[in-house]
Amino acid sequence: MARGLVAALLAFALVHASALASTAELEADRPKGARRRARQRSLAAETAAEVAKAGCANLGGEKWFSDPRGTLFQVKQDHCMISFLLKNQRGVEFTKRGIVKGTKVFVEPPFPEGQVVDGSVAFDNGARWERKW
Repeated sequence: MARGLVAALLAFALVHASALASTAELEADRPKGARRRARQRSLAAETAAEVAKAGCANLGGEKWFSDPRGTLFQVKQDHCMISFLLKNQRGVEFTKRGIVKGTKVFVEPPFPEGQVVDGSVAFDNGARWERKW
Protein backbone atom coordinates (compact mmCIF):
# COMPACT_ATOMS: atom_id res chain seq x y z
CA MET A 1 0.00 0.00 0.00
CA ALA A 2 2.81 2.42 0.90
CA ARG A 3 4.67 1.61 -2.32
CA GLY A 4 1.53 2.34 -4.34
CA LEU A 5 1.08 5.71 -2.60
CA VAL A 6 4.74 6.62 -3.20
CA ALA A 7 4.44 5.64 -6.86
CA ALA A 8 1.26 7.73 -7.25
CA LEU A 9 2.86 10.77 -5.60
CA LEU A 10 5.97 10.39 -7.73
CA ALA A 11 3.87 10.18 -10.92
CA PHE A 12 1.88 13.26 -9.86
CA ALA A 13 5.09 15.19 -9.13
CA LEU A 14 6.53 14.30 -12.55
CA VAL A 15 3.35 15.40 -14.35
CA HIS A 16 3.28 18.64 -12.38
CA ALA A 17 6.97 19.33 -13.13
CA SER A 18 6.47 18.76 -16.87
CA ALA A 19 3.49 21.14 -16.84
CA LEU A 20 5.64 23.83 -15.22
CA ALA A 21 8.38 23.29 -17.80
CA SER A 22 5.92 23.69 -20.70
CA THR A 23 4.61 26.94 -19.14
CA ALA A 24 8.17 28.28 -18.93
CA GLU A 25 8.74 27.35 -22.59
CA LEU A 26 5.58 29.23 -23.60
CA GLU A 27 6.77 32.34 -21.76
CA ALA A 28 10.16 32.08 -23.49
CA ASP A 29 8.46 32.07 -26.92
CA ARG A 30 6.38 35.15 -26.15
CA PRO A 31 7.68 38.32 -27.83
CA LYS A 32 9.34 40.73 -25.44
CA GLY A 33 8.24 44.36 -25.26
CA ALA A 34 4.78 43.81 -26.74
CA ARG A 35 3.10 46.20 -24.30
CA ARG A 36 5.70 48.90 -24.94
CA ARG A 37 5.25 48.62 -28.70
CA ALA A 38 1.46 48.67 -28.36
CA ARG A 39 1.71 51.84 -26.23
CA GLN A 40 3.99 53.47 -28.81
CA ARG A 41 1.55 52.63 -31.62
CA SER A 42 -1.33 54.02 -29.58
CA LEU A 43 0.50 57.29 -28.84
CA ALA A 44 1.55 57.66 -32.49
CA ALA A 45 -2.06 57.16 -33.63
CA GLU A 46 -3.27 59.67 -31.02
CA THR A 47 -0.72 62.25 -32.24
CA ALA A 48 -1.68 61.67 -35.89
CA ALA A 49 -5.37 62.18 -35.04
CA GLU A 50 -4.57 65.43 -33.17
CA VAL A 51 -2.54 66.76 -36.12
CA ALA A 52 -5.33 65.86 -38.55
CA LYS A 53 -7.94 67.57 -36.36
CA ALA A 54 -6.16 70.75 -35.19
CA GLY A 55 -3.06 71.01 -37.39
CA CYS A 56 -0.71 70.46 -34.47
CA ALA A 57 0.10 67.83 -31.86
CA ASN A 58 -1.52 68.42 -28.48
CA LEU A 59 1.01 68.63 -25.64
CA GLY A 60 -1.39 70.26 -23.17
CA GLY A 61 -4.32 69.08 -21.10
CA GLU A 62 -3.81 66.21 -18.71
CA LYS A 63 -0.44 65.22 -20.17
CA TRP A 64 2.62 65.31 -17.90
CA PHE A 65 6.23 65.23 -19.10
CA SER A 66 9.61 64.81 -17.43
CA ASP A 67 12.62 66.82 -18.54
CA PRO A 68 16.13 65.31 -18.92
CA ARG A 69 16.74 65.85 -15.18
CA GLY A 70 13.57 63.93 -14.30
CA THR A 71 11.53 66.94 -13.16
CA LEU A 72 7.82 66.62 -13.93
CA PHE A 73 6.01 69.50 -15.63
CA GLN A 74 2.82 70.19 -17.52
CA VAL A 75 2.43 72.10 -20.78
CA LYS A 76 -0.41 74.58 -21.29
CA GLN A 77 -1.62 74.74 -24.87
CA ASP A 78 -3.96 77.25 -26.54
CA HIS A 79 -4.59 76.02 -30.09
CA CYS A 80 -0.99 75.56 -31.32
CA MET A 81 0.71 77.96 -28.86
CA ILE A 82 2.36 76.38 -25.81
CA SER A 83 3.76 77.63 -22.54
CA PHE A 84 5.29 75.83 -19.59
CA LEU A 85 7.13 76.46 -16.33
CA LEU A 86 10.64 75.17 -15.89
CA LYS A 87 13.05 75.38 -12.99
CA ASN A 88 16.70 76.17 -13.53
CA GLN A 89 19.45 74.50 -11.51
CA ARG A 90 19.03 77.02 -8.67
CA GLY A 91 15.29 76.23 -8.41
CA VAL A 92 14.06 79.52 -9.91
CA GLU A 93 10.94 79.06 -12.04
CA PHE A 94 10.58 80.73 -15.42
CA THR A 95 8.00 80.53 -18.20
CA LYS A 96 8.91 79.43 -21.71
CA ARG A 97 6.68 79.86 -24.74
CA GLY A 98 6.60 78.18 -28.10
CA ILE A 99 4.55 76.95 -31.00
CA VAL A 100 3.70 73.52 -32.36
CA LYS A 101 3.42 73.09 -36.14
CA GLY A 102 2.27 69.60 -37.02
CA THR A 103 4.62 67.44 -34.99
CA LYS A 104 7.43 70.04 -34.87
CA VAL A 105 7.96 71.92 -31.61
CA PHE A 106 9.59 75.37 -31.60
CA VAL A 107 10.40 76.94 -28.22
CA GLU A 108 12.09 80.26 -27.41
CA PRO A 109 15.89 80.06 -27.54
CA PRO A 110 18.06 78.43 -26.26
CA PHE A 111 15.77 75.42 -26.94
CA PRO A 112 16.58 73.54 -30.15
CA GLU A 113 13.88 72.38 -32.53
CA GLY A 114 11.89 69.38 -31.33
CA GLN A 115 9.77 66.62 -32.81
CA VAL A 116 6.81 64.79 -31.21
CA VAL A 117 7.65 61.08 -31.35
CA ASP A 118 5.36 58.49 -29.73
CA GLY A 119 3.85 61.11 -27.41
CA SER A 120 7.24 62.36 -26.18
CA VAL A 121 9.24 65.31 -27.53
CA ALA A 122 12.74 64.64 -28.88
CA PHE A 123 14.98 67.68 -29.40
CA ASP A 124 17.80 68.06 -31.92
CA ASN A 125 20.43 68.22 -29.16
CA GLY A 126 19.44 64.77 -27.86
CA ALA A 127 17.37 66.02 -24.92
CA ARG A 128 13.95 64.47 -24.54
CA TRP A 129 10.70 65.23 -22.75
CA GLU A 130 9.30 61.84 -21.80
CA ARG A 131 5.54 61.62 -21.49
CA LYS A 132 4.71 60.13 -18.11
CA TRP A 133 0.91 60.11 -18.24
